[in-house]
Amino acid sequence: MDSSLWHRLLPEKESSLPLYRQVAEGILHLAEEGQMKANEKLPPIRTLAATLGVNPSTVAAAYRYLEQKKAVYSRVGSGTFLSPIPLTELPEERTKFSVSMWKRPVLAEGAVNFTDTSLPPELFPTDAFRQAINTLLEEEQGAAFGRMDIQGYYPLREAVCRFLEDYGIRTWPENIQILSGAQQGLDVVSKAMMKYGDVIFTERPTFYGAVGAFLGRGCQVVEISMEKDGVDLVELETMAKLYHPRFFYMMAYFQTPTGVTYSAKKKRKLLELAEKYDFFLVEDDNLYDFCYHDQTITPMKAIDHRGRVIYLKSLSKILMPGLRMGFAVFPRKMLLQMMEAKYTTDIATSGFLQKALTRYLEENCWQDHIARIRAYGRAQYRMAVKYAERYLADTFSFLRPEGGLSLWLTPRGFSAEEALRRAAREQIFLSPGSQFDLGTEESQALRLSFIHTPEGKMESGIRRLGRIANALQQEGKGELTLEK
Repeated sequence: MDSSLWHRLLPEKESSLPLYRQVAEGILHLAEEGQMKANEKLPPIRTLAATLGVNPSTVAAAYRYLEQKKAVYSRVGSGTFLSPIPLTELPEERTKFSVSMWKRPVLAEGAVNFTDTSLPPELFPTDAFRQAINTLLEEEQGAAFGRMDIQGYYPLREAVCRFLEDYGIRTWPENIQILSGAQQGLDVVSKAMMKYGDVIFTERPTFYGAVGAFLGRGCQVVEISMEKDGVDLVELETMAKLYHPRFFYMMAYFQTPTGVTYSAKKKRKLLELAEKYDFFLVEDDNLYDFCYHDQTITPMKAIDHRGRVIYLKSLSKILMPGLRMGFAVFPRKMLLQMMEAKYTTDIATSGFLQKALTRYLEENCWQDHIARIRAYGRAQYRMAVKYAERYLADTFSFLRPEGGLSLWLTPRGFSAEEALRRAAREQIFLSPGSQFDLGTEESQALRLSFIHTPEGKMESGIRRLGRIANALQQEGKGELTLEK
């Protein structure tokens, strides 16, 4: 910024505003005119005070005032910087994410639980994994528990590369970081990439665990609306011009919680926008393996030719939840900072589990296991859609996603929150839409997870939910009649 522009901040002695407020308002005016860029450093207090002919305490008070308004932020030893978000557009403080959101409901006998997104334990490959552990201990004995490289066990990273080839992702072990689950991946990405005050974009609605990780790093979250074939690109580009995001967190297939899958056209355009506005895409492959159609899955990372995509995947979802294992594929240029962030998080993921998982992958056909859980998921999905069409079609709108673990239900003319409460009274538990939306405390939709529910309970639960929804719909019509 041209230093001569700072003279425009000269305060007027005749003004009724205090001097510090005049200086502060002047800085805001420069930002609104585009004379200052997001994250641009403001002059040191004494330098600006000398330029304006005021006491340094006046400039210090102006900076404090702007910081209270969150129009600027400070870094110890570095100075004061302009916030990435214009003051008039600043989102409200987010405090709704807490540990209580992850608590499981207390279930009575006969309850129907549509909140569980984990596979039934009988699908876990426990026998094969036990054999892998026994083989490892026989071969290595105490050495199996030795220290592990920060980036992860090299043979496991080689196995991951072979696995990714089935999805068209060509990469090398040097680009793979083994993680203690995908949630840690989000935390590592946040720690490595974000500075206090940075803006990141997410889909709306989105996975609350991700947003919690981002907010915990002091960033500002801007949500972008979802359409039937992916994010609203017009809205995203408009917001990118305003906010200059660090990255956009997204899921290309069977998005949590809506089930939306991105069209090929939108995926290509999204990569173009990331290049144009210089931001990254954090692609969370949470559910790509739960695909129930015959079309080819093509992750964003498979068509990323300019190093714009950070690809995260959890192995816990498709193997065993308690395994807490995942990995990331990073662009080579940021691998060092990711490794540093991983080291300061937990040094390294369990070496013993990494070696055991490697033995499991070497001795078993990985694709056979994927095919088995996919067949199970497809059967559950078809049952859920069948009963939803039979009992909920008049009261809810919902997408048929052809993949994933859940259906996203939007009420037709009644309160989702009230439906949730009444269902819970009948021991039918669903996830409230408010868990996935920063913009509201009240649910606008419900998530019905079908993967863990046996058929008898599934039909009973959906039928009773339909009855509750129908009653609410009729009550709403009655209220409208009375108002007339």
